[in-house]
Amino acid sequence: MQERLQPDGREGLGPADGTPGRVPLFLVLLTVVLGVSLAPLALFSGLTLHGMKTALATTLQERQLSLAASAADRLDAFLAQEGRETVKIGEALALIVEGRGRAPYLGDFLDESVVLARYRPARGRPAVAMAPDLVLPREVQESLERDATTILEQGAAPVPAPARSALLGGPWTLGPERVLAVTVSAPVQRRGRILGVYQQLVLFERPWQEVTGSAPAAVRFFLLAPDGRVIAQGGEASHETAATVRRRPIVQQFLASHGRSRGARTYEVRELDGRTRRVLGSFASTRHSWGVFAEVDEALVLAPVHQLARDIAFGALLAAGLAVVAALVLGMAISRPITVLAGIAQRLQAGDFSVRAGRSRIREIDALARGFNRMAERIGNLVEGFRTAAREANNMFLGTIRALAEAIDEKDPYTKGHSIRVNRYAVIIGRYMGLTREEIRALHVSSLLHDVGKIGIDDAILKKPAALTPEEYEVMKTHPERGAKIMSRIPQMKDIIPGMRFHHERWSGGGYPLGLKGEEIPLQARIIAVADTFDAMTTDRPYQKAFTVEEAVERINNLMGVQLDPQVVAAFNRAYEAGEFDDVGEIVRASRGGDPAPPPAPAGAVSRPPGVGQR
Repeated sequence: MQERLQPDGREGLGPADGTPGRVPLFLVLLTVVLGVSLAPLALFSGLTLHGMKTALATTLQERQLSLAASAADRLDAFLAQEGRETVKIGEALALIVEGRGRAPYLGDFLDESVVLARYRPARGRPAVAMAPDLVLPREVQESLERDATTILEQGAAPVPAPARSALLGGPWTLGPERVLAVTVSAPVQRRGRILGVYQQLVLFERPWQEVTGSAPAAVRFFLLAPDGRVIAQGGEASHETAATVRRRPIVQQFLASHGRSRGARTYEVRELDGRTRRVLGSFASTRHSWGVFAEVDEALVLAPVHQLARDIAFGALLAAGLAVVAALVLGMAISRPITVLAGIAQRLQAGDFSVRAGRSRIREIDALARGFNRMAERIGNLVEGFRTAAREANNMFLGTIRALAEAIDEKDPYTKGHSIRVNRYAVIIGRYMGLTREEIRALHVSSLLHDVGKIGIDDAILKKPAALTPEEYEVMKTHPERGAKIMSRIPQMKDIIPGMRFHHERWSGGGYPLGLKGEEIPLQARIIAVADTFDAMTTDRPYQKAFTVEEAVERINNLMGVQLDPQVVAAFNRAYEAGEFDDVGEIVRASRGGDPAPPPAPAGAVSRPPGVGQR
């Protein structure tokens, strides 16, 4: 961070150095404690929850597959029983038909599940008995006739008794209530000759309700025909449409297997409102290639896992809270003494070597504090020695420079004390321009030695009481280069040479030694130029009478932008308004050692414009 001198002489701080912020010890400890306490918990919880999800999903799929298979087996058993009963009735009818020669009374075969009994003789018109209010759909009538024709057409060859079986048709839904039904057809034969066909329309709504009612309420059931028609729904599936059911991946799997497989999978179901939900589904096929489907929402299955996750999260928050408290206590116990030591180190850095660290109950920190104290004492002694030596060396250096400047001024009685006054004015202007300490130091030395090159000028020219001739003036103009050459032999003086060499350059150009202009002129030289001009105006010279301070300030501003840098003149004006030049007269008298003012210029001397060609 760069230190700057303010106009009032106080030290200030320049712009920030861009150093990135440091992390407090408390945050480090908190991170470590939280990591140590929560990382294993998070890892274990994640593995446990993942395992539980997988196990629950697998278990439920197996359970649903078993449920669907059990439902399919139950339907198969019911239909097989109805088929056997139909075959027995057909055998009984064969005896009646052969013995009596007429059709039996079919109404005796109706009950709660059998709502239609039909006898189709090999020759003649069929006889039908059915429950009251039964409206037989056209497709059911066509199925009954088609199945009867199929059996009668097979009657040309005798059928062995063990091979006799019923022919199943459907399933169907009857009426607005969509009651489930199936047609069962069996041959009526005697001695290998088919006399006719006995058919029943059997309701299997009750076994389906028993299947769906025995399952958990959250399970949805679907019954699909081999062609993919949705015959029945159960559980929470009563609101599903046939289109949404057919779009399920598991239904497509069933249709692709042609009703000869079982399966379970997880898939997404899109609702009518556009939302989606994940479900676990399974299906099993009956012997008649029907599909029994069971599914449940994954969210309901994983509800215990989600509850466990919430419990774990609560525990993690509790652990995090405890970790924060532990980090606070531990951090305060460790960081407080370290902070104290850091503060002591900052004070040591600032130069206060009298500060000492107190004792600590922590052995390591106490040893560190005692080490700090010993280090502060030794550094303080060393720094004080360095400061003393530096002060002596600096005083010797500045004294030498001042003596050299005074020796140069002594050569010219008209400019006695000139270098000291220019030095003072230049440093004042530099402070009001906000120069750094190092820049002020270089300006201080450069302004003291700005005329050191006059040491090589002939005394006849230097002490001439009248205005210089053009030839003499050209010789006088060589003193900046002479001074720069003298000081260039000292490497440590390289920073002060620009002010010495170029303080006679003009802002608009045309000065000497190189004719630089504007920003080409080093700032150090531009400041010395204003200070040099101001002193030349406020002291008596062979070619002019001293101006008052007010007159000199006015003329300095007239030269702004022509001979002098406007920014430097602006800083000069601020210093003047602050009263920095109120005691110029006393400064001149003090620098001359109380000597009387030099005599006026002799008759015939040619005067020069203020600030131009001053020595």
